[in-house]
Amino acid sequence: PAIVSDSVTVARIASGLYIALAAVGLNFAVGLAGLPSLGQGAFAAAGAFGAAWLRLHAGWEPASATLAGVAIALGAGTIVGVGAVRLRGVFVAVSTWITAWLVAFVLTAFTGLSGGSQGLVLPVERVGLPGAGVSAAFTPGVHYELALVLLALALVVFLAVARGPSGLAYAAVREGPAQASALGVDRSRLQLGAFVAAAGIGGLAGALSVQLAGVADPAGYGPLLSVELFVAVVLGGEGRVIGPAVGAALLALIPGAARGLGSFAGVGLARFEPVLAAALLVVGLLLGRGGAVGLAERAATAIGLRKRRHDEASPAETQETEEPMLTPRHGPATLAATEVSKRFGGVVALDAVSIRLDSARVHALVGPNGSGKTTLLRALGGTVRPDGGRIVLDDVDLTAATTEERARAGVVRTLQRTSVFEDLTAVEHVMAGATVGRSFGGALRTAVATPRNRAESREIRARAEAILGMAGMEADADVPAHQLDAGAQRLLVLCTAYASLPSVMLLDEPSAGMEAGETRLERFLRALADLGVAVLVVEHDFHLVNAVAQEVTVLDAGHVVVRGTPEEVRHDPEVQRAYLGG
Repeated sequence: PAIVSDSVTVARIASGLYIALAAVGLNFAVGLAGLPSLGQGAFAAAGAFGAAWLRLHAGWEPASATLAGVAIALGAGTIVGVGAVRLRGVFVAVSTWITAWLVAFVLTAFTGLSGGSQGLVLPVERVGLPGAGVSAAFTPGVHYELALVLLALALVVFLAVARGPSGLAYAAVREGPAQASALGVDRSRLQLGAFVAAAGIGGLAGALSVQLAGVADPAGYGPLLSVELFVAVVLGGEGRVIGPAVGAALLALIPGAARGLGSFAGVGLARFEPVLAAALLVVGLLLGRGGAVGLAERAATAIGLRKRRHDEASPAETQETEEPMLTPRHGPATLAATEVSKRFGGVVALDAVSIRLDSARVHALVGPNGSGKTTLLRALGGTVRPDGGRIVLDDVDLTAATTEERARAGVVRTLQRTSVFEDLTAVEHVMAGATVGRSFGGALRTAVATPRNRAESREIRARAEAILGMAGMEADADVPAHQLDAGAQRLLVLCTAYASLPSVMLLDEPSAGMEAGETRLERFLRALADLGVAVLVVEHDFHLVNAVAQEVTVLDAGHVVVRGTPEEVRHDPEVQRAYLGG
């Protein structure tokens, strides 16, 4: 029996809860993966009309039709998502917005599928449990209870994923896609997973809401629904657990407000609803990331009702763990590039350059601007495909390997520009770099918090804290990354790059942004070599090169000018004349 009596009010509340469920699903794509999807209404429509058509024309019972509707939405989400994750920012919004319109046109054009202007009127049936001999009417009260359970379950799953290892990887992808790729995070796979999950939850909400209403009406699944769901996420707070539900509650006020304003201005309800939805979207954007929930959190923190995030103890901190392993997970390795060449049009960036990076040694790459240093680093890291030559890690040919594949093999590169994941504390930032090499950090294991997942998370946090200690940043572990000074942020990027315990690290100007006399970087680079890491440093600071490097390669116009120890290079006549002015 339902815990509340059936009524029109209960049906409206249940319908609102299904809208909130679809918005929570959209939060996986928007808030977690950073994909501004404007097509969630299309996936709700796919689930709704798929379930309605199967019930009406194929005679399926409600539960089976609902599951089929979800499957249809998942399929549609996969097809659209494969293309969407290849795009960036506004193009994701445009492509998904076109999808919403396309689905609306299909429903209008194919009346056999949608029922035309009358929609698909569903028969009233009882829902039974196979083999149990138990059945119940699918009343508004049952829908109310079911919607509450599903909404709570979706919120719990989102919380588990966002606060777990997968959430750190998503934060990296969302805030620094280029840096995340350099760390080996599979951006496309993570974003596609979030997009498909959003589509599936939207399809579930649509399949159940049409059975609550008793009719699948094409007018209710137009592009405006996609806009309203997006507004609910942004207004309530993308990335916040209860943000979309709060936004959906605020959206529920639109019809009444539109009706009042419309009667006052003598304009119909249909014209005012889109205007109010657009106005709420602007309000949500002005509130910034976090929306209304984020604003409430900041206000509570300001008046002392809520602790600052970095003052809150992490569950991982209360658990003891063994001494973390800090040596390369694949063991020592040698990266060798032989006769590597690269042209950009008529410009020769690299001309048969060879270089060898041995374990437990720091190798410096120096030269004037335009000499080919960054091009060689990008070729070694996998972001530039050489025109000729080979790149080999021990006996594994990496010449054609992607950045993510090289990171999984143990070759990690940092970027020249300092970019941190602002939503994370320093220790979480380093933990985000440990995505590669995790065995039990998947979204499903995180959602159900398996013992191995929890143990691995504790080990990775201990490793992150130890790596921060190597850089002299242990006191900054719980400080938000964006609050660190430029030098500390640069060190944090290096710590994050080593979190996956690579065998080879390719560092592009690691001293950039640091004050003169900073010694923590020198200590950190020496510590990496002591652990058995092969380190390549592209640097302009010859003092740092002289302090940490065992070997130096000098490039000029894509050619190797000289190779030797810092002392030999410093006294080479050609180097003195060309680079040191002597």
